[in-house]
Amino acid sequence: MKAVPPRVRSAHAGDLDRIIEIERSWLHLSHWSSNAYDRLLNEDDFTRSYVAEVKTVEGKPTIVGFVIFHVSYQTSEIYNIAVDQTYARGGIGSYLMNAVVQASRREKAHKLILEVRKSNSGAIQFYTEFEFSIIGERHNYYSNPSEDAYIMKRDLRF
Repeated sequence: MKAVPPRVRSAHAGDLDRIIEIERSWLHLSHWSSNAYDRLLNEDDFTRSYVAEVKTVEGKPTIVGFVIFHVSYQTSEIYNIAVDQTYARGGIGSYLMNAVVQASRREKAHKLILEVRKSNSGAIQFYTEFEFSIIGERHNYYSNPSEDAYIMKRDLRF
């Protein structure tokens, strides 16, 4: 039996607690404050946020992933993307990434960029599969623990 694809939709204020719960479950992610997420979801006109929902056994929709990205002029930048660990490596991230690519193209972005911990080989492989390439580094970009980041870019003009 084929898995039912998630529903990807724009995030809203009521999703904030679940987004934070998913983000906090991954130690390697940057942990933002509730206020920072609230501003990005509700006050920043350039930021876009999507969640991926699946139906539980009881038929209730539950958020299993999210992505937050910023589109300005010809550049789209992913700030954070994460999937509930129970659903990790099941395709949810691909649905979210495809939503970012489509939205960025609609808004005429020519490139999509992001930073990733140099030690996060799973994420680097995921981004590479989405045609990202490493274009640089940011030293001591992450904290807790301190770590360098790769800057990765995907051209959206094709």
